[in-house]
Amino acid sequence: MNDPSSETRAAVWGNTAPSKATPTPMATPIAEAMSVPIVEQGSAIEYLKQVYSLLAASMIVAVAAGYVGMSLPFAREHPIILMLLMLGAMFLAFAVKNAATLFLFTGISGLSLGPVIAVYVGAGLSHVVGEAVFMTGAVFAGLTVYALTTRRDLSVMNGILFAGLIVLLVGGLLNLFFHSSALSFAMAAIGSVIFSGYVLVETQELKSNPWAMAPSVAALSMYLNVVNLFMSLLRLLGFVNGED
Repeated sequence: MNDPSSETRAAVWGNTAPSKATPTPMATPIAEAMSVPIVEQGSAIEYLKQVYSLLAASMIVAVAAGYVGMSLPFAREHPIILMLLMLGAMFLAFAVKNAATLFLFTGISGLSLGPVIAVYVGAGLSHVVGEAVFMTGAVFAGLTVYALTTRRDLSVMNGILFAGLIVLLVGGLLNLFFHSSALSFAMAAIGSVIFSGYVLVETQELKSNPWAMAPSVAALSMYLNVVNLFMSLLRLLGFVNGED
């Protein structure tokens, strides 16, 4: 799966300065964010709580939408329309920074993934989907803990990761014409490394520069990393089990 955030990732990180607002804890950040934009306030811990609460809720929305998309004819018959809707929802979520626009994007994203999951399930490879989910969760948890505890500056990886995104984009475009299994496998392997790297870098950035972006935007960026990591691992496991 191509990363739809590759054109906007540079703009998301580093264009705003941390807020100096007086800490005002939010008891229910997700509920309040549904009606009003999230206000930049509070400590780094409060910020991380909001980001990961929104990320968890986004995953739930995406899974529910994906379940619907598995049997929805529209999702299967009109992938290009869904892709355009997803891109539009993504830019809306970057412009209108609240949970409502975030969940709109993740819902459409989940619908678009539904038919892909249905292919594996229909081929009797439900266990592959489960393995990919488990591996994604384990990798994400491990990388998150490391990024939050290490003293190493992980931002030095940014240049390499961006170059990797370019390789993924070019490789994906080439494979539209060549339909090479070897190239598909290579792209899946590279993708798993690239998006694991972005989980590390962006997690440390969230800790080091809280409130540099709205929690909903940070959750969206991390959601893209997790979903693309999942899809890369799913493709790799599909190759191992003879699906791709």
